Amino acid sequence: MARTILVAGKDMPACSKYADGLVQSGRQVVVCEPDVIDDEDVFDIEAAGQRVEERHKKMLDKASGIATVPWNRGSPISARTLILNAESVFERIDDVVLYFDEELYASRANQVDIEECSQGCSDMILAYQYLTLEVLKRFKARKTDRDPGSLVFLLKEGPSAADAVRAPSLRNGAYSIASPVVAAAATAFMAFAENIVALYGDMQNINVLMVRGDKSMDIVANETSLAKWTAYYVDALAQQKAKGMAKRSLAWIRPGTKFQKPGFSLLGRK
Repeated sequence: MARTILVAGKDMPACSKYADGLVQSGRQVVVCEPDVIDDEDVFDIEAAGQRVEERHKKMLDKASGIATVPWNRGSPISARTLILNAESVFERIDDVVLYFDEELYASRANQVDIEECSQGCSDMILAYQYLTLEVLKRFKARKTDRDPGSLVFLLKEGPSAADAVRAPSLRNGAYSIASPVVAAAATAFMAFAENIVALYGDMQNINVLMVRGDKSMDIVANETSLAKWTAYYVDALAQQKAKGMAKRSLAWIRPGTKFQKPGFSLLGRK
């Protein structure tokens, strides 16, 4: 039976190529979409009802191997509902990828004001933390270590405003420059991932993987290839019988790295 993987953090349609790569690797895939209700729907009950019905049909469409479910990032309740909705489509979630695409966020948020700080903390920090805790709770409920769930923290890095000052050539238009809010959220994502590994890295029924790279790497620039490599590495990690110590797993893996049982290639912090 095909394993089911949930991808959260990079929504549809931006995540379509990554999702396709996972399907090509034999996965059933659940991808998020923003849980947004138009203001007019609040006053138009019929329109709101049709919208919910359309989403329900989309959620239950498994022909392509990809299901799309809504996620309200700022709500801890929605994090739990997201998992339940995903399981209602494919029965259970085997693996989860939390995808932080720093440059994508940078292309959408270039202001530095109170509103961006508030929304950015909700969407780019709290959302990942809420969902991580729900996923861990789900995986820990499994009483066997024969089929561990995998939690992947995937960081696609991009340059920040400070990086552009250090290297002005980055402002050549090839990159979106991250605002202080986006850059801070990326650092928070890294710190959270590392400390989750420190706490849960030794648990036999949970595999936690940290992956980090930027689009100067061919495999990162090609989302389909990145997804196929993710699936390969998660499978290889699940097949190893003895888990390493948590401190050995406190390493960020470069996309494209071949699986090695003794340890991982360590990257410095950003």
